[in-house]
Amino acid sequence: MIGGASALGIGVLVALPAAMPAAASPAHIKHIRTGHALYDAGVHPRITAAQARASALAGTTVPEYTATQKVGTRSFRYTIVGKNPAIKVANPSTTVNAEIIPLVMKFAGHTWDPTKVDSCDPGASALARTQNSPIVKAKAHTYGGTALGTTQVVDAFQRAEFWKFAKPTGINPNFHVKLAFKTLAPVTIPVPLADAATGTTPCGNGLLGAAEINWLDNHLQTVVIPSLASKGVGTTNFPIFLLHNFVEYVNVTANCCVLGYHNTFNRTAGAQTYGLAMYDNSTDFSGSADISALTHEVGEWQNDPNTVNPTPSWGNIGQVSGCQANLEVGDPLSGTTFNDALGGFTYHPQEMAFFSWFYHQSPSLGVNGWFSDHGTFRTFAAPCP
Repeated sequence: MIGGASALGIGVLVALPAAMPAAASPAHIKHIRTGHALYDAGVHPRITAAQARASALAGTTVPEYTATQKVGTRSFRYTIVGKNPAIKVANPSTTVNAEIIPLVMKFAGHTWDPTKVDSCDPGASALARTQNSPIVKAKAHTYGGTALGTTQVVDAFQRAEFWKFAKPTGINPNFHVKLAFKTLAPVTIPVPLADAATGTTPCGNGLLGAAEINWLDNHLQTVVIPSLASKGVGTTNFPIFLLHNFVEYVNVTANCCVLGYHNTFNRTAGAQTYGLAMYDNSTDFSGSADISALTHEVGEWQNDPNTVNPTPSWGNIGQVSGCQANLEVGDPLSGTTFNDALGGFTYHPQEMAFFSWFYHQSPSLGVNGWFSDHGTFRTFAAPCP
């Protein structure tokens, strides 16, 4: 693992093609090699589990519920966005206000702008593709012949994950966790040269940009997020920062490349959750395309919004080399995507693991008795020593 047991799931994504040569760039700019893709590495929550629960109880963060799951003789207390699907309620549907904030990254005369069309995709900008994707727009979803309804792709995952309760004959057939999106004006971030790097990509301006993740995350928490208060962004919202072919590295450029993460920190008003993901059409990373990183991060935010949900130890699978013990639903299947066509464009959301996979439930609560949304996992996680 890189960066320790951080918020958001950690580790090497998949074995990838040989590193590409360094890009042509001024000699004082550090270079990265596109050889490994990471999610969620290197940043840590600035909030305790107790603070997160207090914020949830006070209603000063996104709607969340807390429950306990027993595995053998151990009990695991977790917090998930939405309403508890295992408890029958009159209205089990939750809608969270979410903002897409394009980040325009600049250094050394180079610019990476999600709002601009470039040769990586002459048909639309990264922002437009995201706005028209199944992350944002509802469409019919069917997994393994089972119709999950017309909804956003991560809500379809959430319904599939708790299908025992969300199916038409379940106790909460109208269970949902939906996002009400709006797009805010782009935010320009000048990256200090000490925290900047470049690699190569075969399209766009020929450069994959990068910033050191701890510098960027601190900048988001202390500068960018507070500046968005006048735009209505607060602790009960879920801001998502969108990058285009721009990644992060962890401390040193050899620890590259992070394609997305989600995190939380304590503000005066309560716990602030947020996410960041790259819209990827760089072709530099195997198992990554368009919205796969965004799917990973939104799914993990929904299931582990405060990044502190414990599970039995699992690992040596997906992006995880070694063991992890958290409810990061994207990590076990990083690099595994499926086709999801919408508006004449084929997107590639990431497959994700179910609650039952982490907590050793048999039979699974999930759709078709599966342990992941497209059936890659057919049994629960193996223990990790």
